[in-house]
Amino acid sequence: MRAACELRVDLMRPKGRDYVKRSGFIIASALFVVSVVGSGQAQKTVWDGVYTEEQAKRGAELYAEKCSMCHGDSLGGVESAPALTGPAFYGNWEGETLNALFERIRLSMPQDNPGSLSRTQNADIIAHMLRVGGYPAGSTALEGQAGALTAIKVLTYKP
Repeated sequence: MRAACELRVDLMRPKGRDYVKRSGFIIASALFVVSVVGSGQAQKTVWDGVYTEEQAKRGAELYAEKCSMCHGDSLGGVESAPALTGPAFYGNWEGETLNALFERIRLSMPQDNPGSLSRTQNADIIAHMLRVGGYPAGSTALEGQAGALTAIKVLTYKP
């Protein structure tokens, strides 16, 4: 009886290339399941109310103090400083994460003192930019922590 069981197990065990193919398929299937389960949340977009009105108001004050002299009062850009709203601006950021925009601002602005604003201040300024861009406010403020905005995608048009 034991010999028959061993023979049956041996017949079910793949040989050579079949073993590699089956192992690869099993591993790929497992990775797919893990990625689907692990990403249980759909990626948010700027259309999902990712900032608060209060945050955008704080951002407007900071923008007026730190940014408007170069980018204009209405975020339309002045001379060599680009606009921070409108189709051209959002077209450049289309499909990027809000974190990419956040890091660009955090590391390079304001031009006369790059990196001088706190992460919270940068998040507030982005909230102001989103409000001016016509994106809706929500009940949760943008976070300024490292990587917190990687789950929010910039989309010019509402999906």
